[in-house]
Amino acid sequence: MDIAGSVALVTGGERGIGRAIAEALAARDAAVIVADLDGRDLQVDLTRQGEVERMIDEAARLHGRIDILVNNAGGYEQPVFPEAPPSHWRRTVELNLGAVMLAIQNVLPVMKPFGRGAIVNVASSAGLGTDPYRGVEYAVAKAGVIRLTSALGGLTERLNVRVNCVCPHTVATPAVLHQLEYRSLSEIAPPPATIVQLEEVTLATLRLIEDDTLFGRTLELWGAAP
Repeated sequence: MDIAGSVALVTGGERGIGRAIAEALAARDAAVIVADLDGRDLQVDLTRQGEVERMIDEAARLHGRIDILVNNAGGYEQPVFPEAPPSHWRRTVELNLGAVMLAIQNVLPVMKPFGRGAIVNVASSAGLGTDPYRGVEYAVAKAGVIRLTSALGGLTERLNVRVNCVCPHTVATPAVLHQLEYRSLSEIAPPPATIVQLEEVTLATLRLIEDDTLFGRTLELWGAAP
């Protein structure tokens, strides 16, 4: 897909990975809509079904269509499962997996009349492997995003909508870099002791959008030692 002239919706696009992706798309001449709790374009609580549905409707009204959807919003807070009450860990699952499913479900009818679409889900290395992970519900949700991506590979043949996934290890966001000023990488992130640069994530995302031969794929990004 040609990014120039397209309309892109990025969730969690106010900071970190989402902001970098939104800026990279804008630099390729896409019209970018940012949705976030403090979104400059759309203010959305992605853990609420009605708000996810409203996000898609309003984004489509802004430019008449949506060509690209980047499901980037995610994260988790303490306490985590099994100490966290169900209402707490359910919110993490709803944000990291449920909102992704809802956004895809609601954007497909918007993309269908135009006969094309590119969806990129941002997962995490937390969703890979069998090692312990302190954010249990986050890891489970991100694993779900990876499998959701591959399971939706058939949308390419049915609707010409490609769903792919970028799956980075610890990313050098401003928040992570700030912590590294007074803590070691091993203290703030799971092994291996590597870090992924923001540019690596944006380039991988752009590749998944632009390469029409890629669908149902997950690109793992493991970075390098800092």
